[in-house]
Amino acid sequence: MENTNQPIVHLITDDEVKGKAKDLFEQIKKSSGEVPKWMRVMANCEDTLIGFFTLFQSVMDNAPADKNLKWKLAYLVSELNECKFCVGVAKMKLQEFGFGEEDFQAIEKTFDEKEKIAAQFARETTEAAYKINPETIKKMKENFTDEQIVEITAVIGLFNFVNRFNDALKILPDVK
Repeated sequence: MENTNQPIVHLITDDEVKGKAKDLFEQIKKSSGEVPKWMRVMANCEDTLIGFFTLFQSVMDNAPADKNLKWKLAYLVSELNECKFCVGVAKMKLQEFGFGEEDFQAIEKTFDEKEKIAAQFARETTEAAYKINPETIKKMKENFTDEQIVEITAVIGLFNFVNRFNDALKILPDVK
């Protein structure tokens, strides 16, 4: 019987990885113990992996928008897109910030008033970015700097991309 929990493209092994991707694999193994499946899939195209990883790090660092807010938005976007893999990753990161199981039942209850505006922006951007409500944009401009709006939008775009990448290539969480 076929294993349905495998991506549709080859998972690059430690023996097969080369170039800058090999260095990245080593760095990831030292920091977290194992290279995630999405990286092993993306390593089929080394330039894409290196470029994406660089973008991911710059977007998800702690400035100019708060890292906690970024991961809440990542969770929200991934929930909207029903990307099981990314929901799991975002949930794990939020647990590092002290989120409990009850927080995930109604994630938006964890948002303060300012964060609710970012959540609305994330929802509208994910559902139909070409028709974001002008009132949502006005509220974003009132509550966030231009730099923060760019970064918040980058988080939303990043997770919309990675949700689609993981879902299209059938990169699913490991069943434990």
